[in-house]
Amino acid sequence: MVRRVLDAAVAELARSGYAGFRVDEVAARAGVNKTTIYRRWPNRRALVAAVVGRMRTPFRENPLPNTGQLERDLLEAFTRRFSFGRKVEGRAWARLLEERHNPEVEAIIGDAVSERGGEWRSMVTRAIDRREVPRGTDPKLLLDVVRAIVDARIRGSSPRLDTAWLTLAVRTVVVGARAGTLVPGRRRRS
Repeated sequence: MVRRVLDAAVAELARSGYAGFRVDEVAARAGVNKTTIYRRWPNRRALVAAVVGRMRTPFRENPLPNTGQLERDLLEAFTRRFSFGRKVEGRAWARLLEERHNPEVEAIIGDAVSERGGEWRSMVTRAIDRREVPRGTDPKLLLDVVRAIVDARIRGSSPRLDTAWLTLAVRTVVVGARAGTLVPGRRRRS
């Protein structure tokens, strides 16, 4: 019963987001009475928190790559991100991220976002420590640039992830980073 309810809750989150999330829809999808849900999870927030906890488990069991090369780490990590985003859990997660301005949503997902964000930044800080990219490279900026390129491509012309294209995008950003373009305050030649 718990698994059916959590599966139904993920589907409801993917469909409606947090603001539109309805426990009676979850009950109908799971084939249980609403009071059965409320006995275990006293409110919407508790149920969604249980869903987020379940979604975090695979991330904890399968940390982001650490191959010893930034480009390979980013390629694998963004491939995983794309694959996750295509699943119902990924769509539910995306809906929660869209509603992060809501204090209830932030309270539910804030720790998970921080934890995973730290893993992503660690990929870049390890590359800095290995001197793959210059000291002072802004890890968040590097990741934001790759993410923006990848997300624009996926939302635009290509609904699937093209590995050759992803490799080109990641390589371009890493080459730029190696040249110091992502070190804040570094003087750039024009």
